[in-house]
Amino acid sequence: MKKTGKLFNNIGLKILAVIFSVLLWLVSVNINDPVDTEVYRNIPVELENTNLLTDEGMTWEVLEDTDRVTVTVRANRSVLENINASDVAATADFSELSFTNTVPIRLSVSRTYGSQIEISGNIDMVRLEVEERMERQLVIEIDQVGTPADGYIVSGVLTTDGNALRISGPESLVSQVDRAVVEANVEGLTESINISEPIRLYDADGNEITSSRITKSVSTSSVSISILQTKEIPVTASASGTPADGYAATGEVTCAPDRVTVAGRSSVLANLESVVIPPEAVDLTGAEENVVELIDIREYLPDGVSLTNTSADGFNGRVTVTAVVEPLEDATRRLEPAQIQFLNVPQGWQVAVDPDDPVYVRLRGLEQNLAAVDASQLSGTIDVEAWMQENGLSVLSEGNVEMEVSVAFPDTVSQVGTVRASVSVMADVSAVHGAAGEAAAGTA
Repeated sequence: MKKTGKLFNNIGLKILAVIFSVLLWLVSVNINDPVDTEVYRNIPVELENTNLLTDEGMTWEVLEDTDRVTVTVRANRSVLENINASDVAATADFSELSFTNTVPIRLSVSRTYGSQIEISGNIDMVRLEVEERMERQLVIEIDQVGTPADGYIVSGVLTTDGNALRISGPESLVSQVDRAVVEANVEGLTESINISEPIRLYDADGNEITSSRITKSVSTSSVSISILQTKEIPVTASASGTPADGYAATGEVTCAPDRVTVAGRSSVLANLESVVIPPEAVDLTGAEENVVELIDIREYLPDGVSLTNTSADGFNGRVTVTAVVEPLEDATRRLEPAQIQFLNVPQGWQVAVDPDDPVYVRLRGLEQNLAAVDASQLSGTIDVEAWMQENGLSVLSEGNVEMEVSVAFPDTVSQVGTVRASVSVMADVSAVHGAAGEAAAGTA
């Protein structure tokens, strides 16, 4: 009883002593290891089970950077000193996706401190935009930019690794895509090249769509650009065949267009001076008027050479060839006696064209050819011996006879009918007297 009494002696002082000791301990702790806070910024939120959306044909996008969180940790300083930013974890499990398209963020510290720490974040939800996934296939188009050097053209631009592109992503974005384009810059080129260029997506208004939410099956495309040299050359043509009776070709053959620009390797173009349309392509047989043919000249180009003119220029490779055919006309020219020469005149005879009986030659030809024939350019011959043979004569007799005149004229015209001249035939008196004198001298 005495011991118990001693225990409770001064009980109030003893309780005060205990409380004072606890307070003293707390003060000591707070002084030596106080509670503090540490802020860890830009902690990435690890997204878990995202396949739950993609497997359902959905796409998602984090809104307003809510997959980054600022974490505040409250603990004793001794604890905080052992916590690094890498120890702080934030996760969001898509299995907890709400109908408002938010996923709660779970915060933790990798070290085990139990109740010694308090952890909180500036946000508690990852906000998502969720919509159906769409997939489309597009044909890759090539946009040519710039122009080659002077004297060169682009003969072809094509993709060498396929022209199909598959894109996928949110329906709201994919549905806006109108074109998939690769840009081919040909500025100043003088030779063919191969390039690899990024594939760009554009909407119907020509605005580029650059969203990273659209996935492309390929991001670049290889492009082959073919460059050829050009040369302007004339187009020429000729004709064949004989027009109808009474008509003739003037020899004039025109082509429209009469010059074209071709493209090819420089070694081939160096030997190419013109496009020649062969005469068999323009047949004048039986023609009574101009013959017009529409001829595709591409078949007359050498291998490896093509026309640079396009339908955009109003030219499709066909040239209009016109061969001029005109009616023949007749004209008469007078031969003066001095223009007619006698051949093979038998000895002892004299022949002369009767000056009072004009000799005319009738010529036929094109108007311009006839106009070019002057009478002074004509000449004629009479073969007396041939005339005698035709008429069965062995000797001449004096008198006036008609003999045929062979007329020489330009080959641009022809003779119509036979030309005859009135010829005076006389014995050569001087020749007879000379022979008689020689005979008398011999007798003496």
